[in-house]
Amino acid sequence: MQAIGRVTALVSDISAAAAEQSTGMGQIGEAVQHLDQTTQQNAALVEELTAAARSLQDQTAAQVQALTVFRLAGATHPEPQRASPEPAAPHPLPALRAPSHRPALAA
Repeated sequence: MQAIGRVTALVSDISAAAAEQSTGMGQIGEAVQHLDQTTQQNAALVEELTAAARSLQDQTAAQVQALTVFRLAGATHPEPQRASPEPAAPHPLPALRAPSHRPALAA
């Protein structure tokens, strides 16, 4: 009779473990489904961002083309003028002179 009780307990434990495993597999399936949905949403956002970037690139090209009709006074070529193509040489600092008198220290 003890052997039957042990077999019954083992079968019960196996049944409980199988139920837990089934629950775990269901949760894994839900997590994979959620990851798939998120991946699809991210892919759609990437497509939207790509389209927006192309649109901005086209608009920028159109703006550059539109601005080519303007010229700065004194400009000899249509390229945009830069404020300073090369950095200006630094100005030398004025020489420091020693004071001719020393102020009295307050006590």
